Amino acid sequence: MTTTVEQKDEPMTYEQIREMFREIGRSQKETGEEIKETGRVFEKLGKETDKRIKEISEQLGGMGNSNGAFAEDYFANALNEKKLFAGVLFDEVEINLKGKQGALRDEFDIVMYNGTSVAIIEVKYKAQTEDLEKMVTNKVSNFRTLFPYYAGHKVYLGIASLSFNDYVYAKAKELGIGMLKQKGDTIELDTSFARAY
Repeated sequence: MTTTVEQKDEPMTYEQIREMFREIGRSQKETGEEIKETGRVFEKLGKETDKRIKEISEQLGGMGNSNGAFAEDYFANALNEKKLFAGVLFDEVEINLKGKQGALRDEFDIVMYNGTSVAIIEVKYKAQTEDLEKMVTNKVSNFRTLFPYYAGHKVYLGIASLSFNDYVYAKAKELGIGMLKQKGDTIELDTSFARAY
């Protein structure tokens, strides 16, 4: 025969309640320490991630600079050989021309000169429509300000790139900016729509 004993809950003593609160306090303290440790781990991971992102950005920037330098050399060498742009024959070709006057500073990738005209060629690894708009709004006026000797010269604009999309081509045509692109071992000039600024 089985006997069942009914157990009644007895009220907790003051000492038991104090011990229960001490246990809760210890548990909260341990949880707080675990949270602090987790925070330190995340902070360390964040710093390591930031460092790695910076390293990758520097590597990508280096590759971009190398690609840009390659493109500049490629187009400058080709233009220096023929000295012809937009149907105009030029006498001199200068690379990476820098100008500074007061707060105004600018750099021009390739500049071609003769007695009456200047051609400013910006070189991009992959041309964007924004590049064309900046040329029209900034490059011509900056060049004339920085090099006042050429203020009365006709200024032709060109964009040289290893890669163009249809939007860039259409925008260049609309703005009268000549285009230079790689074609095998030479460059192909599309300057039929280039106009003097």
